[in-house]
Amino acid sequence: MAILNGGPNGGFSGKAGSIVGYQQYGKWVIRGLPKYSKKNKKGSFNQNICRSKFSKMQNILNPLLPFIRVGFNLEAKRNGNSAHNSAKSWNMLNAFNEAGEINYAAFRFSMGDLPGAVDAAVEEREDQLIFSWRDNSKEAGEEWNLREDDQVMILVYDNESNSLCGTISGARRSEERQLISISKNKTPVDHPAWISFISDDRQRIANSSYVGMVRF
Repeated sequence: MAILNGGPNGGFSGKAGSIVGYQQYGKWVIRGLPKYSKKNKKGSFNQNICRSKFSKMQNILNPLLPFIRVGFNLEAKRNGNSAHNSAKSWNMLNAFNEAGEINYAAFRFSMGDLPGAVDAAVEEREDQLIFSWRDNSKEAGEEWNLREDDQVMILVYDNESNSLCGTISGARRSEERQLISISKNKTPVDHPAWISFISDDRQRIANSSYVGMVRF
């Protein structure tokens, strides 16, 4: 049973025949119910490739949600959806290689028009990762509105344990350095690492960029 909201000219919520109505991000949405078929359940070759990519993207995005909610917040507002959906949509289109595996160098956890890190690097020392970059706040023109108090965002991902470390609100752009504490594995594994910047007022954010693999 569906319930009308706002009279005959309003939206409705619930099931009505073969369609379902609901409200999402302030808009009324109507979609058809999926049709069951043995063919669709088994899937074609292309469908199974797409399903595999979708599953892999879900696996990496789920543990990264705290970063995604901040990193894709502004993009989601522009798109009228959730940060998770915006991140998934962009990375599904851009972050897979020809073999259907996630290309960490193309993957993003943040998206925006704030200029990102310049000359970013990372090195491991004892139980810390040392991230560095060059402060370019005084090099760009006024139109970029770069500030030395932009804060760094660091993300380091462990694919095997689906865990992460880093910071959402770290050192200032002018400090050119951020230390991240790590717990070393008995058998060292590779961890992809990314860096980004967010403005102090949270109204601008940079595209995250890949720093490289760190083994610990």
